[in-house]
Parts: sequence; structure tokens; C-alpha cells
Amino acid sequence: MKSNPFEGKAAEIKFDSGLQFRIDFLPDNQLRWTSIREEDAGATDVETIHFEEYPGGIYSIDWVEESGLCVSYTVDVPNNFVKSFMTFTDENYRGGRRPFIHEGPFHFIS
Repeated sequence: MKSNPFEGKAAEIKFDSGLQFRIDFLPDNQLRWTSIREEDAGATDVETIHFEEYPGGIYSIDWVEESGLCVSYTVDVPNNFVKSFMTFTDENYRGGRRPFIHEGPFHFIS
């Protein structure tokens, strides 16, 4: 697994869906997400991430949560932007997985 060049940094994300997170990049390819919106403030977990770097300051950060939620972030660091594609269990959708896409500003805060 590739090392994480964001290790030791923290970021804030405010998605157009209303979801808002603080992301802490931890050692050993770990990430802690913490909700910062009022409705579910403090919800948090630590995930093992897969990290890929592309030319132009673009990064892919992907993980699977214990609940089965699959998360994929494409982060454009120079433009302070993130797009997220997620899937979760829903038997009414093809393959039993429902997609969810949202995007918004991504800013390092430390």
C-alpha cells in the first residue's frame, strides 16, 4: 500500500449535500472522519484508506466502512475541491447498491 502524503494534516469538507466533515490523516494509511454539521456533530470513525496520487495535484482516497459504505474521494488540491462517489446497500438499486455523489470545497486546516 502506498504511503499517504497527507499524513499529519487535517482538512475540512463542506459538501453540497449538506454533509460536513473534518478529516484527519493519520499514520499507517488511516483517516479519521468526524462530522462537523450540527445534526450529527461528533459522529466519527477511523478508516483504512487506499491513496493514489495523479499529476496536477489530484488525489484519490478510497475506503470501505464497517457498515459496508464504500467511499471514493477525488481531491483537487490546487483548486480546493473534492468530489465524492459513495455506494451503500439498497436492494431497490442495481446490484443492491445505491450510488450517492456530492462535491464541495476541500481545505487543509493544519
